[in-house]
Amino acid sequence: MVTLFNGRKFEKLENEITQSIESKINGYNKSKFDNHPLGELTYQLEDTFKIKLPEIFEERIYQEEPSHTTIRYAGVSHFNENATIPGIKFTMVIPFHGDASMFTIYPSKYTTMFPYGDVSSDQIKVIYDVPAGQDASVIQSDFNNNLETIKIYLSFLAKDVHTFNLKLNPLIKTFLELRKNSLNSNGDSSNLFGFSIR
Repeated sequence: MVTLFNGRKFEKLENEITQSIESKINGYNKSKFDNHPLGELTYQLEDTFKIKLPEIFEERIYQEEPSHTTIRYAGVSHFNENATIPGIKFTMVIPFHGDASMFTIYPSKYTTMFPYGDVSSDQIKVIYDVPAGQDASVIQSDFNNNLETIKIYLSFLAKDVHTFNLKLNPLIKTFLELRKNSLNSNGDSSNLFGFSIR
């Protein structure tokens, strides 16, 4: 399993999205502005680039059928190799809807503890390998703590996302106005030669 919320910092994600918006708008030509009002373009871009947090479906959490496994540990066997013992694999599955990549983003606020799990497109798997014969009841407490930590980090990200999304509309408007003014300026200059800018 991997540590969650421990990859790119949110600030870097914010900068990357801002650059993507500016790049997209700078690709607009004059006809784009002639055929679409600024309000419409702003709405479309805001809808495209607004960050949306994934939503965990806590009521749908389930456990896969336990299976036999082999556990490696740091001890040394008589043959000077990693020792192995039989165990049971328990897999808890946390369904969610949304952008799975957000579980890798490092929020601006964090704690000393990070949650863990294996993230796919619509679920997080939390896997425990327990030696055969050992009490597995501790898994429930550990899983609950991990789930709560995931929820805490999502709440940290929610504040970052809310702040960014509030800035998105005026940011897009500014980029659109700059691009439109630049095209109009170029258009005026091109008339000196009898050609338009496309």
